[in-house]
Amino acid sequence: MCWVQRLRLRRATGDCHASYEDALACGWVQLSFANTRAQERKPTRPPPATPTGAPLVPFTHRQLTLFEPATPRMLTASGGVPQDPVLSGWLERELTTWGRSRGWSHTTLVRCRQGLRILLAVQNTPGGPVPAGLLQQLSGKDLGARLLREFLTDYRFLGDDLSATIEAWFARTTAALPEPMHSQIADWFTTRLHGRTEPPRVRARSPITMRQHLNFALPVLTRLAAAGINDLTHVTAMALHHHLAACHLTGSNYINTASALRTVFAFLHTHHDAPRNPAHHLRVGSHHRPLPLPADLAPIREALTSPDPARAVITALLAFHALRLQEIRRLTLTDLDLDQGRLHLPKRTVLLAEPVQARLSAYLTHRTATWPRTANLHLFLTHRSAATTTPASRPWLYRRYPSSSHLLRADRIVDEALAAGDTRMTCELFGLSFDAAARYTRPYTDAAAAAAHKLPTSSPSPATVLPRADPT
Repeated sequence: MCWVQRLRLRRATGDCHASYEDALACGWVQLSFANTRAQERKPTRPPPATPTGAPLVPFTHRQLTLFEPATPRMLTASGGVPQDPVLSGWLERELTTWGRSRGWSHTTLVRCRQGLRILLAVQNTPGGPVPAGLLQQLSGKDLGARLLREFLTDYRFLGDDLSATIEAWFARTTAALPEPMHSQIADWFTTRLHGRTEPPRVRARSPITMRQHLNFALPVLTRLAAAGINDLTHVTAMALHHHLAACHLTGSNYINTASALRTVFAFLHTHHDAPRNPAHHLRVGSHHRPLPLPADLAPIREALTSPDPARAVITALLAFHALRLQEIRRLTLTDLDLDQGRLHLPKRTVLLAEPVQARLSAYLTHRTATWPRTANLHLFLTHRSAATTTPASRPWLYRRYPSSSHLLRADRIVDEALAAGDTRMTCELFGLSFDAAARYTRPYTDAAAAAAHKLPTSSPSPATVLPRADPT
């Protein structure tokens, strides 16, 4: 009898000592030929489930440093042996899963895991958050510092021990101011930058606004300090007007400087109990808003026909639909509906022109072929942002269109004002307020009315109101 039949009997009965006689009694006498049927194997056992466990959290304590070493510790000198192997193993597994979900290559994963092991080996507090200053030392060593920063921030394992860039800039700029002027300006700058919820309340301003205010107010403050006035609460209106006039400012420079001084002294009068506000009667005026004029179409045509798909489609969005740069930068794939020819923005929906749809289709083909595994949903990608979920950088976007984005946007709105002259339509098309749209439509409607009644007018010039050629 074939031994295969006896093996089947032993598997069926569970008796590993079953003999041929028992098989004969059951009628299992059929012979089997080699390689005539699939081999019967033992059922494979399922792999043991990997215990997931709860996500780890960084320690709240921090190991203080008694003294700094004479020679700074170099990250490259570390052997990459983490001090907390449990945390290191968990973070490496999470980094692998996190990176694969974003389409990282094997080389990128290896570099990031090596950088993570080095960071966990040299940090002062094993198991605690990785200091941002330590991660900054990893930059420029081809160990994925930028990707590790996003990963550690997402898992809350990055410690913020670096001062903000705007604060470091403020310390350098105001280092020459005497006391107590320096403390007063620092209080004004910090309060207006971060805001204040207790009365008197202050709304937080953007760093760009605060930087401009300080840059314009600093020349007058420096002249006050040179004149021996170190306390801003003792400045009189006559002294402020004298030193402001000594700067010989005109136009927008004077307007910005006067506006910045009014914010400084109004803050001191409210929060530092200054007896008077010397800038209360300071005349600021209004900025000169020149008439928007059409742009030169030659560089626009060149950019629209560029072999770079990103340059062509970004220029088309600016020239045809006058989108803002922040709107273009934050566009995602879900905002785009090429089947219906629509682009969904936060507060409005844009009907895409046919040239824009053609360039968008070409760019999407280029995007899919270049980054097929990326998890970034933003429409415009770079080689740096494709490995993350963040939008493309502003400098990359600035280099894609031929001239100023404000000029291209104004050119498109001016073209609409020449064609229709309807303020309400301009508001709906470009997301403007009525006053902003009237700045584009009123000069041309006034010029048309003056020409109809044969009245003299100074704006716009006859060459300005001529119809323009299609940029395509």
